Amino acid sequence: MSSQKNVLFLKKPDRPLEVDICAVPDWDGFDKLIKFLEIEYSTQVLSSVDGPGSRRWVLKASGHEFELRHDDFYGNYLFASTKSSEPIVEKIGMDIERRLANL
Repeated sequence: MSSQKNVLFLKKPDRPLEVDICAVPDWDGFDKLIKFLEIEYSTQVLSSVDGPGSRRWVLKASGHEFELRHDDFYGNYLFASTKSSEPIVEKIGMDIERRLANL
């Protein structure tokens, strides 16, 4: 059994909340996460930038903007762009963690 966590919550003083989705690290996983967010949280895509090794999509759910980012070396993660978006990012992260608990 692996000791690696499926989801990590990173909160540093004076830094926005970041939720690393370790169990879904690749480019295809990013697309699956977008679909999940659209279906489960009625998330809207406000803007998207896809580069050769990274992606950064600005999203909106429950009235708050946040980001889903991908880096080929780092993986996929949610990023709370403001303090007011931290609760929705935390809620989504906890939901993903719960759903991935049996992997």
